[in-house]
Amino acid sequence: MHFPNHVLVSPLNWGLGHASRCVPVIRHFLKQGSKVSIASDGDALQLLKDEFPELDVLELNSSEVVYSSSGFFFYLKLILQGHGLKERAKKDEILIESYAEKNHVDLIISDHRFGAISKTIKSVIISHQLKFKAGLFSRASSSLNAKFHNRYDEVWIPDAEVPFDLSGVLSHSKQVKVPTRRIGVLSRFSKIELPVDIDYLAVISGPEPLRTSLEKCLIAAFQVLSSKKTVIVRGVYNTESLNDLPNISFYNHLNSEELNSLVCRTKVVICRSGYSSVMDMACLGKKVFFVPTPHQGEQEYLSERLEHMKIAPFSSQENFKTRDLENLKFYSGFNSEEMHQFPLPGFLPTLEG
Repeated sequence: MHFPNHVLVSPLNWGLGHASRCVPVIRHFLKQGSKVSIASDGDALQLLKDEFPELDVLELNSSEVVYSSSGFFFYLKLILQGHGLKERAKKDEILIESYAEKNHVDLIISDHRFGAISKTIKSVIISHQLKFKAGLFSRASSSLNAKFHNRYDEVWIPDAEVPFDLSGVLSHSKQVKVPTRRIGVLSRFSKIELPVDIDYLAVISGPEPLRTSLEKCLIAAFQVLSSKKTVIVRGVYNTESLNDLPNISFYNHLNSEELNSLVCRTKVVICRSGYSSVMDMACLGKKVFFVPTPHQGEQEYLSERLEHMKIAPFSSQENFKTRDLENLKFYSGFNSEEMHQFPLPGFLPTLEG
């Protein structure tokens, strides 16, 4: 048994959450003296290249999907793209296997990227979503999801042990048969004491066209609050910047350090209820208002769960109004003092024969 010499980290490129929660994983292995390489595509790859410009990179096939902005067709459109995604995963697997063999990789870490796997090298998957919340498609999608997970040597769940888990039922599945272990909440952020001089910070993320729809909704809503200092981080690359408005400042994208500081300077954060965002807000102990991606069952479940726990309110994207933010006074927000139960992982994985 030995600590890995060369780790290949490969997140899925669906939004930025999978890549952002790989940041503390990469830092961990670099701190332990391992060589780390990155394999991904699109904005997820760009995020990690910006964070770790010195690391070797393997560019994989596009893992982006096209989303519908309405109801039933949201899941139907994903299913119809399933064959293409499966074929791209096979192509990824060939690239990963070749790279790993040539560069003596001895541990592959996938973050929900099913093509990041090897038949000969220990392969683990970081995943909080062992069970799907997808309406009529929940049972079928959960079964297929479990089959992909069962190809790996281990599943690493970025969460604490129950009853203090953030992911709830999502991280529990009897269909996943390979060993699982909880490695603690993963966040690239840490709490720092700074003057709180921003009223609202909106961090936009997720697939198009839903990202743009939320951006337009938030700009229209916050323009009305002329006395409130607002910042919007758009979560986009290679896109023309928006001009600042009298009470709203815009950033296309910020690195981890810059965004960490901005969040710590803010009274209230408005963001999607994607699991990576939930982990970030929990670790920073923020007051947060969630706007789940429409029709995305995982985010809807997490926002409903956190509202039920009286931690944070939420609103659907189509019904969001700034007056909804007044409901924050009835919610506790995340308590960073309790987050010692969700430490950055001190795990030291070893490789067995």
